[in-house]
Amino acid sequence: MNLINVLIMVLVYLIGSFPSAWVLGKIFAGKEYDIRKHGSGNVGTTNVIRNLGWKAGAATFILDSFKGFAVIFWLPSLMIEGLEFETARAILAGIVLIGHTFPIYINFRGGKAVATTLGIIMAFRPEIGLICLGVFGIVVLLSHQSGMGSISAAFAFPVTSLIMRFAFNVDISNQMLWFSIAMPFFIVFTHRENLAKIFRGDNKKDF
Repeated sequence: MNLINVLIMVLVYLIGSFPSAWVLGKIFAGKEYDIRKHGSGNVGTTNVIRNLGWKAGAATFILDSFKGFAVIFWLPSLMIEGLEFETARAILAGIVLIGHTFPIYINFRGGKAVATTLGIIMAFRPEIGLICLGVFGIVVLLSHQSGMGSISAAFAFPVTSLIMRFAFNVDISNQMLWFSIAMPFFIVFTHRENLAKIFRGDNKKDF
């Protein structure tokens, strides 16, 4: 692998590592504020909404989604030398998720990668992204738990991709298909504490 590709991968990790919730917490609540010390301690949209309100939460969601979208939409074309374009997209998608979940800027304690994953899916296939977003909304309304919505939406990604490719002959690459199959397990990993609480029956509802 050439040096340019390696540098792009490092750049993508650093972009993914940008801690939107942590930065916006300081903007909305003062420079001494650390979102990791409030609520669940997670640097994600849900915890920001719970502690700082919908405006800060919406800004967090947009920034985290944009990280995933921007990386997959613009950067793969810069590293196609020696790599197929779709392979480059799948690799960078994985790296930006790792960056978001284990950010170097705040001691590798990041978010659960839901918004960033949505941005990635929207860059891959916006119609699939909208379906996943719809699944998220329906499950959240029924369960009153954002974690359940996130996990359900994650599994909707491969299911929808498989149906669109094999039932409707939509052009979905093998690389994207394999990424869609692997991604829900990553989301389950980031939500492992939520799942443990659900199984114990003590997970708090969001509304």
